[in-house]
Amino acid sequence: MYLHIGNNVILNKKDIIFILDYENLKENNIFKEFYTNIDKNNITDISEGKPKSIIITKENDILKGYISNISSTTLGKRKF
Repeated sequence: MYLHIGNNVILNKKDIIFILDYENLKENNIFKEFYTNIDKNNITDISEGKPKSIIITKENDILKGYISNISSTTLGKRKF
């Protein structure tokens, strides 16, 4: 099964680790540390300047992140 996360990006659901709300994460110290340590080449911003959610995946043993303009609530409803 697949999940459309916006801007013509579709992910395999089995690769998704978590989907989180962007606004709640901006001030989270644990996420700041995670974001500081992740390879920025593996983060794709498809939010068109309106970030609402962050999707973290593990594809071929590589952690990747996607910043989407679709809310985590909406993506969560699509996921299940």
